[in-house]
Amino acid sequence: LMVTDVRSQHISMKKLFLCPLVLVLSVFSVNAQSQDSQEVMQTLVQRVDSLEHELSYLKLTYELSTLNSDMTLFSNAMDIKSLEIQLNLYNRNFNSQLGYAYQRYYKSCQDKKQSISELIEAKKTFFVLKVITYPFSESEMNTLKASYNVIDNAYESIGNSMDLLKIVIDAYNKSL
Repeated sequence: LMVTDVRSQHISMKKLFLCPLVLVLSVFSVNAQSQDSQEVMQTLVQRVDSLEHELSYLKLTYELSTLNSDMTLFSNAMDIKSLEIQLNLYNRNFNSQLGYAYQRYYKSCQDKKQSISELIEAKKTFFVLKVITYPFSESEMNTLKASYNVIDNAYESIGNSMDLLKIVIDAYNKSL
């Protein structure tokens, strides 16, 4: 009977010793996992911030490039129409219906130029807000500013193409 009492006490002592040891190890383990989770979370947050920055830069670059491309295409289309009208003048291909169609084309170009002007103002406002909101690098800012500065030149090109188109249409209509 005494042997079993000693064994029971020995087992109870082991339990008393093991329980706090398991508890302490569990706390260290949870704490270590918590620190690892925090580090992983911090890394993920930094990566998301980086991706947001890249996306903002790419979107702004895309918006400016698309606007400039659209304006260049529009200007080129008017230049091509001017050449078409000039060819009709040189070949003495006169038709009152064609003259009327050229006038309608010019009017549609005026309307499109007005809508482009409004779009430019919206894009410029968008540009300023993005530049103020996001901390772009110097290299990114230089690229964005270069695209931004092309806007006015492209719009001026539209004006020059429209002036030429008007002159050519007037010359054609006078020849009727």
